[in-house]
Amino acid sequence: MKNSRKKYIIGIIGAVGAGKSTVAAEFARLGCGIVRADELNHELLMRSEIIERLVGWWGVGILKPDGRIDRSIVADIVFGSAAELKKLTDLVHPLIERRIERLIHIYQEDTAIKAVVLDVPLLIEADLLKLCDFVIFVKTNEQNREKRLKNNRHWTPQRIKIIENLQISLDFKEKMSEYTINNNSGIPATASQVEQLFLSILEQKKR
Repeated sequence: MKNSRKKYIIGIIGAVGAGKSTVAAEFARLGCGIVRADELNHELLMRSEIIERLVGWWGVGILKPDGRIDRSIVADIVFGSAAELKKLTDLVHPLIERRIERLIHIYQEDTAIKAVVLDVPLLIEADLLKLCDFVIFVKTNEQNREKRLKNNRHWTPQRIKIIENLQISLDFKEKMSEYTINNNSGIPATASQVEQLFLSILEQKKR
């Protein structure tokens, strides 16, 4: 355990398409408060000052007809260039981290919440491991990940490889984790693993 917070903070990491949000949803079902970085990022991209900065970088072509950021176009830009990705992360990650810390505080004060779970894809890359008591690696084979990303996001295997190459290796992420959940066998099997793991974590709190 890395700190003495009232409630454990659990980070979830894994490859794109591994099913991290599915695992987070199971923790929510068990009474955990979930911090979803993708939702926070979406909220940031709707702020006028962020929109103005991104348009200054990449032009009005990144906007939808209603003036909002077209996230798919921005994704194409940043996942095609490590330099452009760094520009974006340097802009939004400090803001996201402050919001994450605020949500953690809110959940810590909520007596109905049993633990706090961080569904943050770049948990290691954004130096947010420091917030966690435990880290869970969600493991899914490449075939299943490609199928999910093709069906849900229309991503090609080539795009998946590009994105993964911009992130820390999966082997390193797994080594940095205290627990692993296998998400290859469907939601019931994953839910059972989450429940057993969470009971184990809560038992440590009693010691």
